[in-house]
Parts: sequence; C-alpha cells; structure tokens
Amino acid sequence: MRKLDKMDLQLVKVLSQNSRLTYKELAELLSTTRQRVARRMEKLKRLGVIKKFTVIPNFEKLGYAYVILAVSLRPGTDINTIIERLQAREEVKIIEKGIGAHSLIIHVLVPKELKGAEERVEEIMNELKEAERIDVTFVSDVVKFELI
Repeated sequence: MRKLDKMDLQLVKVLSQNSRLTYKELAELLSTTRQRVARRMEKLKRLGVIKKFTVIPNFEKLGYAYVILAVSLRPGTDINTIIERLQAREEVKIIEKGIGAHSLIIHVLVPKELKGAEERVEEIMNELKEAERIDVTFVSDVVKFELI
C-alpha cells in the first residue's frame, strides 16, 4: 500500500467525525481545494482505507440496548466456523477477532426491555458451545466514539 501522508490522515479523521461533509466543506476545513479532496477521497477508497460511509444511531431511541460478548474459546476450536454462524444472525452487528483473554468480541443489539434482552443473549450464548468462557457486558452509555 502506498504511504499515507498528513493530508490523507487529516481527511480520514475529519470524515470519521462527520462523513456528511461535502468536498467543498472538507476543502475549507483542510485549507485545500475541492479537486484535491476529490482526488484524495478516490485514492483512499481505492486503497481500502475508507471502507464505507455510515451512520451511528442512538440505539436507545430505537428501542435497543447494546451488548458486548467477550468470548474465550477452547483450544483447537475453529474460530472461522463460529464466525460464519454468527454472521448469519441479524442482531450481531460487529464481530472482532482478539488475541489475549478473548478470542472473539461480539457486539449485539438486543431489545431494550430486560426479558427480551436476556432471551436474545441466551440464544447467542447457546450457539457458542465451543466457548470456555463468555463475559457479557450491557453498554449503558457510549461516552466517546472516535475512530482515529
């Protein structure tokens, strides 16, 4: 991959805070031209630095709670088979591979009401029979969300 320069990194940082900015607004913020921003954006997309533009919703207002399952797997477990199963579940939003205490970190949207949340978490935990340990955390508030 070609090396990214300071302008590329600034552009990604600004976009990670507000991906709805126009090329003109980005150019003004970064003290450059709209054309330069357009070229940089195409380069960043082509290189895979920018995967997609997205929205970060307020889950509580949508009637959901956010749960993180940190999973430690038994030695010898095929992690990719588990990932394939989890990817098919609508409520599983993020699956991350980990090195250390947890092999998988799974981000799940569950109903805000406790009974529904408990049922959904138990369903997913029942699919993780290869797990040695599962730590469940209900996220009460996202106080900082910054990617870069």
